[in-house]
Amino acid sequence: MLRRFYVLFLLLLLTSCDDGDIINITLDFDKDLNRCDNFEDVYLIYDTRDDPNEALILTLPKPEFDYVFGELSEEDEDTLEIGTTTGIRFNYRTYSNTLPDGVLCNELTDPNLRLIEDYETNSGQVIIDVTIVDDDNDGIPSADEDINGNGNLEDDDTDNDGIPNYLDQDDDNDNVLTSEELDTENTDGDDNPITNPLDTDNDGMPDYLDDDDDGDGILTRLEDVDGDKNPRGIDDEVVDENGMGVFRYLYNHPTAMEAFPDSGFIDNSYIRSISTSFRLENIGLDIIDATVIDFGTFASPNQTITTSNDD
Repeated sequence: MLRRFYVLFLLLLLTSCDDGDIINITLDFDKDLNRCDNFEDVYLIYDTRDDPNEALILTLPKPEFDYVFGELSEEDEDTLEIGTTTGIRFNYRTYSNTLPDGVLCNELTDPNLRLIEDYETNSGQVIIDVTIVDDDNDGIPSADEDINGNGNLEDDDTDNDGIPNYLDQDDDNDNVLTSEELDTENTDGDDNPITNPLDTDNDGMPDYLDDDDDGDGILTRLEDVDGDKNPRGIDDEVVDENGMGVFRYLYNHPTAMEAFPDSGFIDNSYIRSISTSFRLENIGLDIIDATVIDFGTFASPNQTITTSNDD
């Protein structure tokens, strides 16, 4: 009788330990997602962690989901269905040892890495949110380029060149970058280049918004001696009455008031930052103790957008 009870106890113990439904893992990933884009047919979006050695992997077919990474240059929100009909997959995997950086992107299996468990769902939704932030990185925060203060950055275009100030590296179209017309030497000591911007002619209009910086009646961009679209070149310097070198466009003096031929405008460029956040819902994996998973955010490589200012 005792032996029969002992055998029954062991069976119950083994059955309890082998019941996957009662083993729940808590996701504690950094949510800083990586992407494999070297596979021909799919993207792999993944996050990994050590101790325990785990990976969350989202598979998206190419080229259908290129837009998820901002290739269409548009913000987007979408809900995707996981399943065989869409080709979207989600896996939770455990490994025998730490995952080296980029190992999931290898097309050949790493012989030093052993897969222990692979749980895949065939249902649920992936909610994506593509966010695009454009900035000219001219030293002025975009919020401070809302000149009219109406909260709309698109209608602030000081030089009327069709490019709003927050995307314009040269806000006054004088061929001198805005970043070069601020208080770059921090003369007021507050480490804020726009609280004391340069105003060479003291007309109340800061140089970065003034197309005639020295107020001599000659446009700054026409005080470009060699016509290279750069009024700050070595050939554009003159010697002032104190024997100091100064750029012509900053020197209001009868000897420096010649207008040179118009060579046009410099091209403009700004930086586009794209990030895509992923949230998973109702994936039906009992091994995971959450019905909503904040998978994380993938930051795409920054794009440089170049436009022409020429009329």
